[in-house]
Amino acid sequence: MRQLHVRVPAAERSSVEAVLEDLEVDYVAPTDDDGVNFFAPVPTAAVSEVLDGLDDADVDSDTYTVVTKGEFAHTGRFSDLQEEYGDDTPTISRPELGATIRELRWPRRLYYAGTVLSVLAATCGLLLDQPALVVGAMVIAPQVSAALAAPAAAVDGDWDVFTGSVKQQVLGLGLAILVAAPFALLLRRTGVVPPAVEVTSIELVGVRLAPSLLSTIGATIAGVVGAYGYSTEQSVSLIGVMIAAAIVPAAGGVGLGLAWGQQTYAVGSLLLLAVNVLALNLGAFVTFVLLGYRPPWLFDEWSLGESVPDADRRRVYATILLLLGATVVTGALTVSQLSFDHRTNQVVQETMSAPPYADLETTGVSAGYGGLAAPAEPTLVTVTASGSPATPPDGLAADLEREIQRRTDRDVTVEVAYRSSQTVDASGQDGTAR
Repeated sequence: MRQLHVRVPAAERSSVEAVLEDLEVDYVAPTDDDGVNFFAPVPTAAVSEVLDGLDDADVDSDTYTVVTKGEFAHTGRFSDLQEEYGDDTPTISRPELGATIRELRWPRRLYYAGTVLSVLAATCGLLLDQPALVVGAMVIAPQVSAALAAPAAAVDGDWDVFTGSVKQQVLGLGLAILVAAPFALLLRRTGVVPPAVEVTSIELVGVRLAPSLLSTIGATIAGVVGAYGYSTEQSVSLIGVMIAAAIVPAAGGVGLGLAWGQQTYAVGSLLLLAVNVLALNLGAFVTFVLLGYRPPWLFDEWSLGESVPDADRRRVYATILLLLGATVVTGALTVSQLSFDHRTNQVVQETMSAPPYADLETTGVSAGYGGLAAPAEPTLVTVTASGSPATPPDGLAADLEREIQRRTDRDVTVEVAYRSSQTVDASGQDGTAR
């Protein structure tokens, strides 16, 4: 619930009373020399309707309006009002959302410092193949503030916050890559991490070689959950971890690819990072709209040009064009990568289903970036399989490599991660391996 405090001139008292009575909101209205002070307990889901009603009645609520959290209210009609709005999603009002986003934004220096620390921790976690360290990096990452501030500001028409948040995201991620690359190179050159280590063979690295349909869906869901959580005041910490999970490890992956000189991995991780950021922002924007935060420049009588102040027009338009261009480019590259993944998976399935490999079980396929504008070096495809022989049949990697290259018209290198397994029945006799 919320405690609503509105101060208006005495001449507007009847207008405010009419709005509150129409919505059956109980209130007290003490007067002083400056006007009338209305205090009213309101269910969270009803705050927007009350404020909209005051605006429709031409009440100057911008003069002094305070909305605070309330713990308990006992009035004649408050219980009935709670039941009336009990089935509604308890979203906070538009002014509250704007205030929440502004309050949770990190100060600039702390934001960039937190970004540096989180990407360094994530890079260490990737190299050590330690999920706990990667999760810890997500906990301290500040990306949630800028990632949700941009779509929230867009639906609110607050273009200053919108452009500032987009700029903060771009600069923050650029800084993360610029820090992760020399840090990883230092670890490699000093022997802390053996230079001969193939970083793409590390499990936590191997699952972030390039964007996939599942990774894009996951990033979009992170944006959806973030927008829903902020607009309904759910756990901010858990939301921040989920959003950082789509961003920070990918930024660390770009640095690793550059440090190890693996262009395909670096490009794939960079594309993964860009796709995740855009999907996250888009998912949050759509969720805010579906929750009832209607952008005035999209649904009301205002046009986009009318909603942007003249002094900010060039900056806002440049930011929007940048986002549209990035969306088109990353969309085209991602579609080409998804096509490459699909054809690669088809080849693996068909090859592993035919003799002499039909007795093997395929447990995983991962591929680096092999879409449009891919680097000239071969794309790594790793196939994980298991079976009863101690070693995989001769020619498996060569057959897969040859067929994938034919189907995708892309130079690839296939690695087979093979695990020998065997079952024994109750009598102690060897059974079928699986």
